[in-house]
Amino acid sequence: MNAANRKLYSEITVVVIAALFLSSLLFLTSCAVPAGQDQYEANEDEEQAWQELEVGGNSNSDQEESKEEENGQEIDEHKPVPRIGIYSGKGSWDVNVAAFENFFDQYDIDYSSFDEQEAVSLNFSEHYEIILFTGGFAAEYKNYISDHENIRSFVKEGGSFVGTCAGAYYASDILRWQGTEYHYPLGFFDGRGIGPLSGQIGWGETGTFNLDSNHPANESFGQSLDFYYFDGPYFEPYDDQYEIEILARYAVNDQPAVIAGRYGEGKYLLYGPHPEIGGYSADSPDYNLDGEEGAKWPWLYSTLHWFSSW
Repeated sequence: MNAANRKLYSEITVVVIAALFLSSLLFLTSCAVPAGQDQYEANEDEEQAWQELEVGGNSNSDQEESKEEENGQEIDEHKPVPRIGIYSGKGSWDVNVAAFENFFDQYDIDYSSFDEQEAVSLNFSEHYEIILFTGGFAAEYKNYISDHENIRSFVKEGGSFVGTCAGAYYASDILRWQGTEYHYPLGFFDGRGIGPLSGQIGWGETGTFNLDSNHPANESFGQSLDFYYFDGPYFEPYDDQYEIEILARYAVNDQPAVIAGRYGEGKYLLYGPHPEIGGYSADSPDYNLDGEEGAKWPWLYSTLHWFSSW
């Protein structure tokens, strides 16, 4: 091979390698993009545990911005709420985690985060009184956390669990999504977390929630509040005699929307809607994470304060 041919061969080799590198980079980038609701529906033949749902995460559904004013009194005196561990590992929705972190900062609540590996290995009782699972992907909570016994034991032995949207599905014994039931590993709530409420409240829309006016957590608020909704559950116990506290109900179907109950020596508090998030609309798909534009932080704080001393 003469010098001219060797030079041409080298130039072609460089171009080919660059093209292969660019192609692999594009492939990796596309795989890293979170799956939207359409992608979940298009992959119904995938393993059931992973095709179940997107709950509390990103979606392309049509949404409407809330224009409702907050109904309730601002809590001036911040009474102590126990230390909280917020799950920020695989499956969690970063937007929702950020909203709760801002909320905790505002109300001077001590918190730190843990991931899917620490969910298995961490001695929760040495660090927290409450652990929190936000919206995100319930199926990923189920599958990325390799062993759920550490969480179960923490609550059974006296700890507290708070779950909102995906976290509430995760805490239910059965997740029913679009009519199909899936068994979930924690089983704090002895019943079904059922959703979404498509056709009644859309993803990213606000809905009206009726409050139990006799409940201590609601005493400073009116008969109802509007919360943002991101496909969270309502709650159906197996047994009508099963004792739970119902703090709020969906106005559209009168089903429990926010509940609390006991598990062993511990307890749980589960939210179907998102009182911590505000300001979302389809036309301007940004979230208010600072307690404004439809978020209901005073009510959220009231429920957590009640729960911590319940």
